[in-house]
Amino acid sequence: MANYVIKAMPTGMGNGSEGKTFPKMQVYTEFDYDKVIELVHTNSPAFSEATIRGVLDTLAVVMKSYLPLGHTMKIENLGVFSLSLEFAENKEETGNQSKAQETGSKSKYHHVRVKGVNFKVDKKLVDGINKENSFERTSGNPIIRSPFSLEERLQRALQHIDRHAFITLQEYANLNRLSYSSASRELAKLVADSHSGIKAKGSGSHKVWVRSSL
Repeated sequence: MANYVIKAMPTGMGNGSEGKTFPKMQVYTEFDYDKVIELVHTNSPAFSEATIRGVLDTLAVVMKSYLPLGHTMKIENLGVFSLSLEFAENKEETGNQSKAQETGSKSKYHHVRVKGVNFKVDKKLVDGINKENSFERTSGNPIIRSPFSLEERLQRALQHIDRHAFITLQEYANLNRLSYSSASRELAKLVADSHSGIKAKGSGSHKVWVRSSL
C-alpha cells in the first residue's frame, strides 16, 4: 500500500491553476547508491553487488560520453534519457567577429551548456506499478523527526555497539527513529568527526559502524 497527500497549486502563478488540488506521493526514504545496489542484488542474487555496481557505473560513463553527441538512450522497461540544454552567460565569441560583420548581425553568440538530463518513463513501467500497487490518502507528515538530540543519538549508537560490537544503518535509523536517508547522512557526518568515537567498516550491504580509537 502506497500513500499520497493532497496538495494545492500555489497562488500567483497566473495560469488559472491556483487552488487546484493534485495528489503527491508521500516519500519517507531516499535510498542511497549502496542501498540501490543492495536491492538490485536482493532481487537478482545471481549478480554480485560488485557486478551490479560495475554495470551502473559504466552506464553513467556511457551516458556522459554519448548523450552530448546527439544520441538518446532507451532502456527497455525503464525509459528514454536525453539532454536538456540552456544558455549560459552571454558572451561574444571573438573568433566569430568577422562572420558577424559579414552578415551585418549585431547579435551575440551564446555559450550553451547542459541544464540536465530528461527522462521519459516507459509506459510499461507505469502500467506495471499501477497493476501491482494501490494508493491511499494520508494526512501524515512525511518528515520524520527524531525525539532524541544528536548527542543522545550518538550515545545510543555507542551503547548498541558496546553490546553488539557494531551497528548497521537500518539499526541506527530504527534506534534513533530516523528515516533511512537521514540516518545515512548523519552517520557520514559522525564518521567525519574524529571525536565522535564511530568509524565505518566494510562497504555496500556489508557496511557497519564500530567504535573508533579516540
